[in-house]
Amino acid sequence: MRRFICLLTLTATLLGGQAVRAEWFFDGGIKLWYAEPKLADRAMMFGPSAVVSIHEQYWLRAFYLYGNYDYVREPETRAVDSFGLHDAELVGGLNWHIFHVGAGLRWSTVLLEEDTANGRLIRNRTAGGPVLAAGIAQSLAEWPWGFTGSPWGWYVGGSVMFYDFEDDDGEHLNLEAGVTHMSHGLYKSIGYRYQNTFDHGHTEGFTATFMLEF
Repeated sequence: MRRFICLLTLTATLLGGQAVRAEWFFDGGIKLWYAEPKLADRAMMFGPSAVVSIHEQYWLRAFYLYGNYDYVREPETRAVDSFGLHDAELVGGLNWHIFHVGAGLRWSTVLLEEDTANGRLIRNRTAGGPVLAAGIAQSLAEWPWGFTGSPWGWYVGGSVMFYDFEDDDGEHLNLEAGVTHMSHGLYKSIGYRYQNTFDHGHTEGFTATFMLEF
């Protein structure tokens, strides 16, 4: 996580210098994820989110989510283990019409379940590595919808972390889709997010984003 924060700081510094010479847009706010992992109860994850666009062709997005999960270790006695988990991403890329593609880095916590002599044991481990991303985002004011002046839109996107630096088999796939609304410099979205860790189950739930345009 320290590497992620250092990289985010360096990127922001470079973008600050680039902004003097280029037309750029910055949106910052908060992202929420009401997530339900396979091995635990639902939990509200939340944290900062930001998107930088340069010439409407290049983009950089980053977010950091944190939340607490409760795992019922012994159903009969209601013994509970609590885990603090995080999910972070820094990705940049290109826009082409309504499509976007990019690459970057991800860090997230993975819940690992093991069978021991004393019953099931849950461990949380950090997974991090390179990620490829792609998606579609469009306003309903555009073709073929043609709702002139409409502030509404939609998006579908996905990313895959294909290698885990931490060697905990944290490779995973993210899929997210939803609707957007933009008015008076305030961007809002609501959708559904599905994250499948190939070797350790999946996490899914509703997600929302609120960002101001600066």
